[in-house]
Amino acid sequence: MKLRDAELLARYMEAKDFSQARLGRYAGVSRQFIHKLVTGEARTCSEKVGTLIEEGLSVLPGTLFVPEVSSQKRPAVTPGRTRSRQTVAA
Repeated sequence: MKLRDAELLARYMEAKDFSQARLGRYAGVSRQFIHKLVTGEARTCSEKVGTLIEEGLSVLPGTLFVPEVSSQKRPAVTPGRTRSRQTVAA
């Protein structure tokens, strides 16, 4: 998940009296990782961690994190069609 705003995370932590260590324990990550989120050094985390951070700070889902959409497009797959194998000359 992608963090919307590092400063917003820091403000919620302060308002809810959560230290980096306390929030890290709640979300199952290190204090150092929370520090990286707060300072903007890290911008993403797993869905589980993002959900736990929002839960710990008692904010609505999606307030601090949004799902990260892959920028890579996958090739279209047509059902029932297979690629033919090419023989490689030895």
